Amino acid sequence: MKISCIIPTLGRGKILCDTIEMLLGQSHPAHEIIVVDQTAAPDEATCRALTEWNQQGKIRWLRQTEPNASKARNAGALAATGEVVLFLDDDIQVKPDFLAAYAETFERTHAAAVSGQVLEDDGKAVDELPPKALDPEIGWLYFPKNYTKECETTFMMAGNVAIRRDIFLALGGMDENYEKGAFREESDFAMRFVRAGHRFYYNPQCSIYHLGAKLVRGGGARSWWQERQFWYFHHCVGDWYFNLRFVTLRLFLPFLTNSIRCFVLNRERLKKPWIIPLHLVFWLAGMPVAAWRRVRGAALIDSKTRKATP
Repeated sequence: MKISCIIPTLGRGKILCDTIEMLLGQSHPAHEIIVVDQTAAPDEATCRALTEWNQQGKIRWLRQTEPNASKARNAGALAATGEVVLFLDDDIQVKPDFLAAYAETFERTHAAAVSGQVLEDDGKAVDELPPKALDPEIGWLYFPKNYTKECETTFMMAGNVAIRRDIFLALGGMDENYEKGAFREESDFAMRFVRAGHRFYYNPQCSIYHLGAKLVRGGGARSWWQERQFWYFHHCVGDWYFNLRFVTLRLFLPFLTNSIRCFVLNRERLKKPWIIPLHLVFWLAGMPVAAWRRVRGAALIDSKTRKATP
């Protein structure tokens, strides 16, 4: 099983290098490790390490000027030569048998895609699956990313998911209309994947520990609800764009409820209820931008005409 690991990165330093070192030390070696770097000016130590690994053929270091995680994943997939593209965050910890677990799962299940476990904070996992997670179309909305049992699902997280490359390209990859790393970029692909008749096979043995914004400040692991109050407009646009693309009569209420909970009435907002109306207006302001992108159409890859630039 040839697995191409693809790591979009932005403003990351030592943590990225630590992640790469863990992937280089796998019991089942990666077919290739492709780092798509969106950093304008990497720090000297990181640049030196990436340059050396690239020259040694241990990684492929691609540069991208536009900070867009979806575009970076697409560029990595187009450059990849493995049967499977494994998308990973740039601030993770994995065990030496991580890739072996992915290879074993694909070979055993013949799945179109395998979704892995994501542990965060205290690293605890959950054994129970909420009934709503079994919904055949939007179970991903309720699926716990730290679940402990194998199953078929509609759930994926773009920081730990492996997809057969031919299927990823056939579906157009990730929609590049999600600016930067906008809210719902991975849900967009999941919906298209499911509506094409596929399912993800979830295996908790394909597990990562995601350091995230609580442990790593800066870089790609930005916790947008913890930072400056109104810098997250692109997430509002991403939320509206997703809803406008995929909403149906049955999905209207769960989508709307989830959006309001994320952008208007989350825990941080409730601590300062006087500012909730401003967040509501800010969220609503994203709708016309998203509507224009919806009319313009999805920005998907065309594997026949596009090429990644090294």
